[in-house]
Amino acid sequence: MTLEALRGHFYWLTSVVIRTDLQPSEAIIELSSESARATLHLVGVLHARADFSGPDCDFVDEVVVRELPRQGPWPAEARHLLQHHNNRCALQWLTITGPSEVEILAEEFTAD
Repeated sequence: MTLEALRGHFYWLTSVVIRTDLQPSEAIIELSSESARATLHLVGVLHARADFSGPDCDFVDEVVVRELPRQGPWPAEARHLLQHHNNRCALQWLTITGPSEVEILAEEFTAD
């Protein structure tokens, strides 16, 4: 699945689970709509931030995953993440916006 498959559906943020007890760490985010479900999986989590506005305000306005290059400049919007740059691999920067916001920087990203 790619994020394009999410287009055209109204999704709710169902759950966010970040496991730092695993090696490598991982984050699993579940989105659901009336007719579809999506699971976003990030491995090698380097940074995570979540701002939940409340239990009744969990609809999703936008889900974006951007690859931050191993070498070369990062976009200005990612400047606050530069301390996590490791030069080992490209990093995946996930942002979910809506009333609640989630931001995760990880080494790998997949979606089901």
